[in-house]
Amino acid sequence: MRVVDEKDFPEIIEIYNLDGRRAANAHIRAKYSLKNPWAVIARIRRTPGYEYDGDSDRFIVPFKNSEEQIFMSIDDLCKTDDKNGCTENRVVNSRTDVSMDKLIHELISDRLLELSRYVTLEASSRTILIDKTSMIADGYKTVIH
Repeated sequence: MRVVDEKDFPEIIEIYNLDGRRAANAHIRAKYSLKNPWAVIARIRRTPGYEYDGDSDRFIVPFKNSEEQIFMSIDDLCKTDDKNGCTENRVVNSRTDVSMDKLIHELISDRLLELSRYVTLEASSRTILIDKTSMIADGYKTVIH
């Protein structure tokens, strides 16, 4: 009599889902010489990662490879409940905080936009290009330390 290893669960589940409970029981009896195959099925149900749907009398097959785990399904993307804790709940204390953040964002954006008219960074050659003539014409002066 052998103990059924967890790596054999997908094979048993496939037989169970395709051919039914009796075929899975017969497979477990023949391959593992077990008299009580229902114990293996019960163990599969208790194992994390395997879900049993009693209505359809089938197991929900877990991901077969790592690529399927990387990408979310459309159903996962459209869910509104937060079971996995991924969404961040932000509480705004008052309207002044929001308006202050908006003001700071606008000021920083304006400064960066103004700066981008005169300064260009080239990361590949590690060079900073400054359009000094346009800066002087617009009333700025350059000081390099």
